[in-house]
Amino acid sequence: MPTTAFQVIEMSTAQAVGAIRSGLPVGDFDRVAKILSLTTDVLATKLGISPRTVRDQRKKVGRLSMENSEKLVRIARIQRLARTLFTTDAAVSQWLSSPAPALDGLLPLDLLDTDTGAREVEATLHGIAHGNVM
Repeated sequence: MPTTAFQVIEMSTAQAVGAIRSGLPVGDFDRVAKILSLTTDVLATKLGISPRTVRDQRKKVGRLSMENSEKLVRIARIQRLARTLFTTDAAVSQWLSSPAPALDGLLPLDLLDTDTGAREVEATLHGIAHGNVM
């Protein structure tokens, strides 16, 4: 069975790096998009990936590139963290798609195309968990 982005975030560092370097199955991109209530094209765009690139990787090799696998793991990690705070996947999707005061009114989803932005979203989620951020 192919490794998924959600499995990678539970792996040891060495295993996770190996899975990312090998490339995650393109179908996992669809699964993560569905959990976030997004289309594959919208998720790709939000992660700074051309939707055409995802379609090409699906046709040619069935696996995401290392870079795109890492981006997918990034958003899976944030979704998993947010899911510990919000009761449903729909609530996570709503939070990711709503202006966040702690992020200067930006949508958390719009920050996930960079590692720096993703770290800020994670810090905001940790702040919410500890009652430091609204």
